[in-house]
Amino acid sequence: MVNFVDEYPRQLDERGRIILPAKVREAMSGIVYVTRSMSDKCLYLYPKEEWERISEKINRLPTATDRNAAAFARLFFGKATCSDVDKQGRVPVSKRLIEYAGLKKDVVLVGANTRLELWDNEEWENYQRGVSDDIMIEGISEYGLNI
Repeated sequence: MVNFVDEYPRQLDERGRIILPAKVREAMSGIVYVTRSMSDKCLYLYPKEEWERISEKINRLPTATDRNAAAFARLFFGKATCSDVDKQGRVPVSKRLIEYAGLKKDVVLVGANTRLELWDNEEWENYQRGVSDDIMIEGISEYGLNI
């Protein structure tokens, strides 16, 4: 399993592509799945192996009998795109996903364990200002992480 860490300032080119940092290219080589976050104004980038793990979990949902499960699966997969990373390490991002996340030229890739998140730089700065430092302590306590 891959664990993504760090922040990487990037720029979207005129064709809506970002260049992956050298540190993550091996883990993100080949196919990358891009979908929108369900909770924040950003995009999630998954390597193929992680996407397959998520797909297996979603495939176990009772989508034939549970409307919420079916709606979730439709939105999660229907809003996603599958992209090939080119030889220069560029990932194309669809126009609709760029618009959803409000991405401008300056963006940031943020390591989020098993995925990368793609944020507009200004939105990322605003998000960080709005999150209290206490959230780390609260998270450790609430989720019993004991780290």
